[in-house]
Amino acid sequence: MARWLLLALLVVSLAGCASAPSSRPATPAESQARELDAQGRHAEAAQAWRAIAATARGADIAMARLNASEALRRAGDAAGARAEHAEAPRRRLTPEDQFRHDLLSAGFALDDGRGPEALALLQQDRALVPAGRMADWLALRARALDATGDRFGMAAALAERAGLLQGAERAAELRNAERQLKSVPDAALVQQAGFLGDDAAVLPLALREARRRGLAITRAAAAPAPADRPAPASDGYHPPRRMAVLLPLSGELAPAALAVRDGLLAAYYAESRTRPAIAFHDTQGTVDGAKAARDRAVAEGADLLVGPLGRDEVAALAAAPTNSAAWLALNRTPVATAGGGSFALAPEDEGAAVAQRLIERGLTRAVAIAEGDDSAQRALAGFRERFVAEGGELLAVAPIDAFGGNAAGGLATLATHATRAQALFVAARAPALRILMPQREEAGLAALPVLATSLVQSGGDPRLDRELDGLQYPELPWLLGDLVGPGDAESLGRRLPNARGSAARLFAFGFDAWKVATYLDALRGGAQLRGATGELGIDAAGIVERVPAWAEYSGGVTRRASDGALMPVDATPPPTP
Repeated sequence: MARWLLLALLVVSLAGCASAPSSRPATPAESQARELDAQGRHAEAAQAWRAIAATARGADIAMARLNASEALRRAGDAAGARAEHAEAPRRRLTPEDQFRHDLLSAGFALDDGRGPEALALLQQDRALVPAGRMADWLALRARALDATGDRFGMAAALAERAGLLQGAERAAELRNAERQLKSVPDAALVQQAGFLGDDAAVLPLALREARRRGLAITRAAAAPAPADRPAPASDGYHPPRRMAVLLPLSGELAPAALAVRDGLLAAYYAESRTRPAIAFHDTQGTVDGAKAARDRAVAEGADLLVGPLGRDEVAALAAAPTNSAAWLALNRTPVATAGGGSFALAPEDEGAAVAQRLIERGLTRAVAIAEGDDSAQRALAGFRERFVAEGGELLAVAPIDAFGGNAAGGLATLATHATRAQALFVAARAPALRILMPQREEAGLAALPVLATSLVQSGGDPRLDRELDGLQYPELPWLLGDLVGPGDAESLGRRLPNARGSAARLFAFGFDAWKVATYLDALRGGAQLRGATGELGIDAAGIVERVPAWAEYSGGVTRRASDGALMPVDATPPPTP
């Protein structure tokens, strides 16, 4: 399915290229065929191109057959597409149409599992690839390199293609390139990265992966820091000259913003080295307010923007970026910002962390149950994406309401997979889970380890939460007693209202926002940072990745989870269905 989708995207992008030879203008019939294709009426377009071919002469026949092949490919008629492609002799086509012919040939070869043949068809000199076709050519090269086992080459093609994309597509392609590099052996990574030119798109990703593994790749010395900005410290601390923090200090999000602000200031004043000038700007929690706050900060000469906090605010600034300052967004944005990043305590990240914990412990078959609200569904989406990407199988998903009234029905849905499942993931709050947990035995799921997200703490009550005993969820190391934040969490909470209760997470988030902002260069280069919210790093798209600590319920209260607590339910693969 993935191969069909990619080739479908390829041929759609080439639809506008279905043209008459450059020596003459398009005929009315050709224009009508292209219009049918543009309207999504691909089968009709193919029929129109066939009719044109039936009356055409010379090179026009090959051109019409090629266009019919593309249209049939878009229509999902693989056999027809191949038949028309065979009737379009490459030698009769213009150079531009020959390139389209080669792309289709490579796609057919990949569909047939003939990776080396496809790669041979995609060896054109990069300088001769038409600019409008570069993204498609690189996409097929990445597939061909994957089919031939060249993970480094695949990563290089993906990274180069990412530079031709925008927004979420660009970020996704960069993360895909980064994933491919993780599977490259040490020696190959060092050798191939050493041959890269300074302008290679994959070079920053390769250097970051090498640094994560502790491998040395000798490169030319980096340019010296500007005279008005100190050089990085030996541990990577490298603050900006002027930092502007954009937060909704008034409006509905003000309580959350004040906790973030206080956490950031706690880190600011705990730093004994050179600190930047810092200014706070109220975004008022609105799109217009965020834009105005950013404009004020840029006008004041800020070279690093931190914030805003609201999803709509961040989306608005991402849609109209500025080149005047680096940007660390405090909510998720898919845009890979130059020199900056995106830091968030996002539900989908916690779902991904649960998936990673299961995969690392050999638990590759799971069932899930989730509430229907936005936070729970985002957590479920994050879990599904990471679990499947890492080779896991999500066997079934069932709904649960906020009070657990339909828990029995949801568990009954999952019970049909009880003999194969190895773990249960729940994205729900404490009230629903207190109803669900005791009913697992009747559904045959009591033996499965249960993992949740921090949503489980919403509605918690130690007097009632004994029903949650054994359940694990990702937690902030600082809240589990690790000395990685602004001091002891319990004693600090007694002194500062914004550092206790539900605000404590946001306080720790603000503390780490300062850390990320002042170690941005090192993090983007592959460094890891111990923070109050977890082990922090930055991926190729600028997304701050957070590896949390783990807590579990015991006697109705939470404690640090035993790292070896999760073991596979069975040590043998499941029988083939």
